[in-house]
Amino acid sequence: MNNVIFIYKMNKNYKNKIVLIKGSGSIANKHIHILLKLKIKIYVLIKKESEKKRFLKNYFKKISFIKSINKNDNKKILFAIIATSTNKHLNDINYFIKKKINIFCEKPITNSLNNLNKIRNDIIKNKIHFYVNYQLKQHECIGYINKIINNNKIYYVESKVGQNLKYWRKNKIRKNSYYLDVNKGGGVIYELIHEINLINYLFGEITYIKTIKKKHNLKNAEDQAISIFKTKKKVNGILIQDMVSENKERYIKILCQSKSIIFDLIKNKITFYNKNNIKHLKLKNNDQISLITKNIIHYMRILKDNKFSISYFDEAVRDLKICKKMHESN
Repeated sequence: MNNVIFIYKMNKNYKNKIVLIKGSGSIANKHIHILLKLKIKIYVLIKKESEKKRFLKNYFKKISFIKSINKNDNKKILFAIIATSTNKHLNDINYFIKKKINIFCEKPITNSLNNLNKIRNDIIKNKIHFYVNYQLKQHECIGYINKIINNNKIYYVESKVGQNLKYWRKNKIRKNSYYLDVNKGGGVIYELIHEINLINYLFGEITYIKTIKKKHNLKNAEDQAISIFKTKKKVNGILIQDMVSENKERYIKILCQSKSIIFDLIKNKITFYNKNNIKHLKLKNNDQISLITKNIIHYMRILKDNKFSISYFDEAVRDLKICKKMHESN
């Protein structure tokens, strides 16, 4: 079933259903933009009126702000999107579990390993469909990488992601923003966890990682990390994460027995190097909005199938544990 047909049927079947957003700022506004395009009714959970100023004004007539969830609303909520700061995720997850509401959580799942076993048991007990927004898995490059892995011996992998933090947001960065403080779940390792997730997903679970990290422009978090790693599938590689580069980059380079391939996740291009031969393959657009949209649709398919799995929660915890190891490295 293609996405257009699925969305049509979803809107017909879920006509009175609601998606609840907890959180504000740029990512919450992106979710609102996407859900409105999908013609889904939106509630935003806030504590006080002043929080409204962090949302785009042209959304105000299209969404509903609420300060609590009543029993009638609870029955109508299809799922909740957690878009708060990373250090608040555990409280939000526990809140929605108690309300027996399905959870679509922004990455990383949290920056703390405390009480995760209990949360896992509660998710299983209440059959909560838990999912983390690792939208890069929806990138067209990932399917090509899987084909390369299945048909070639991998010698080496290099994954790099980088862009200066000052270009991350359209609006001015606030001094108290959570992503500037490692204790709030910020810093380059937590913020750019997508690459850790992709390495685990594509090349096998990371079994060893050693990280050199440094603070260049931040006081309370690292803004550059360089790691060497190996995986269960005996793939060795290097991971580079930075918030200082003037050149925006996101790529995965794979060295095989007779060729090397660079998958550029920003330019949406694959380059094959074989002896003196170079070939380029241009892919369709895979911008952030389109990838998140695909991921939300994928999650709604999971809800429609109603087959419970704890695997997405376990995946997010595994990635978090790798982040913790990286922070322990000297």
